[in-house]
Amino acid sequence: MTTSAGSLPRTILGVAVSAVVAVLALYAGHVVPMPRSGFLPTSFVTHSVMLVLSLVIIRFIPRASFANFGFTTRGYRFRPTILLWVLPTAVLSTLATLGSGGAKAPGPAAGLSHLQLVLFVWVYASVCEEALTRGLLQTLVAGEGPRPPRSKWLSMPVVVSALFFGAMHLVLIPSMGPAAAAPIVLATFLGFVAAHYRESTGSLVPAILVHVLFNIGGMLPLWLLALART
Repeated sequence: MTTSAGSLPRTILGVAVSAVVAVLALYAGHVVPMPRSGFLPTSFVTHSVMLVLSLVIIRFIPRASFANFGFTTRGYRFRPTILLWVLPTAVLSTLATLGSGGAKAPGPAAGLSHLQLVLFVWVYASVCEEALTRGLLQTLVAGEGPRPPRSKWLSMPVVVSALFFGAMHLVLIPSMGPAAAAPIVLATFLGFVAAHYRESTGSLVPAILVHVLFNIGGMLPLWLLALART
C-alpha cells in the first residue's frame, strides 16, 4: 500500500467529517423519541440522519457530483458470483447457533420482527452505512474526480473505509460485551470487500449488495434453524 503526500490531509479530513456524521447520527438515535409500539425501530433515526447528512455534505462540496461519490451504476455489471458473499456469515452464524444450543445473543436487532429485520437491517441500514463509509468517506480519501478501475485490495481509501466501518461497530460492546468481537471483526472484513467493489467499479451498488448479503447470511440461518426446531 502506497500513499502520496496529498493523501494524508484527505484521509484526516475524510475520517473527521465521517466521524462527526456517525456521532451525530448515533446521538440522534438516542434523543429522538420513537413510539415503542411503532413499526419504525430506533435505528431508523440513526440511519436516516446518517444518510441525510452524507448526502447534504456531498451536495455542498464544490465541483462534486453524486456520481463521483458512487451514486451511479457506471462500471458495474452484475455477476451472479457476487451472491457467494452470503456464505461467510451464513456459515459462521450457523456454527455459532449450533454451538450455543440455539440461544440468541443480545444485539441491536433484538426484538425486531422478521419484516423489520428485512427492511431496516438488511436493506435500509446497508444503504445508509454504505453511503457514509464507501460513498462519502472513501471518496474523500481517494480524492475527487472519476478514477480508473483498480484491482488491488489495499489502497489507502479501501483500508481507511474498512477500518472506519469496523470501528463504527464498537458501539456494540456495551450491549453485547465480549460477544461483540465477532461482529466487529466481520464488519471490518465486510468493509474491505465492499470498499474493494466500490473502488474497482466506481459504484456503490455492489458495495450495498455485498452489505445486504452479509446481513442476510448472519440472520437467515437463525430463522431456518428456529423453524426446524418447531
